[in-house]
Amino acid sequence: MITINSTIGNIYHDGNLRKRYEEMSSQSLCESIRINRMEAQRVRMRKKSSKGTDIALTMTPGTKLRHGDVLMVANDKMITIELEPENLAVIQVKDNIHEHDAVQVPVTIGHAIGNLHRPIKLEGRKIYFPIQTDSEIEMFKKIFGPLSDHLEISHTKKVFEPEERMDIHEH
Repeated sequence: MITINSTIGNIYHDGNLRKRYEEMSSQSLCESIRINRMEAQRVRMRKKSSKGTDIALTMTPGTKLRHGDVLMVANDKMITIELEPENLAVIQVKDNIHEHDAVQVPVTIGHAIGNLHRPIKLEGRKIYFPIQTDSEIEMFKKIFGPLSDHLEISHTKKVFEPEERMDIHEH
């Protein structure tokens, strides 16, 4: 069993680690630990990697593992974190918002999502947040019905990492 106490970096935020990952991956020397977003907040867990390596994580309290975090690098092995994709609602804000709607639209969206204590991820004019079932999309279409001219609401499944600058708790 390998015990890991901290991350080395992240392949999506460190060009050197990314390059090393790509080189080692081409030689089949990379392994990953697949976890869900809730597990990413745990500081102690035991997991098997994609190649069967037994790993004990004993991270510093407050650590949040991220998609692409590198746990170990050796000449013959790199171990990374892979977050599981999850179901997400996507609210696309159209660019047709008139001046008199400039406050109402974002405040209404923020109020509704905030009342449900959902973490969010912002990407341009898109707002992503986790959902449990596809039927929630219909609920959000009803909630935002009066704003339907300004919004497109859909769902997707992908890796979700909430905005770091917002302290969120889910119910």
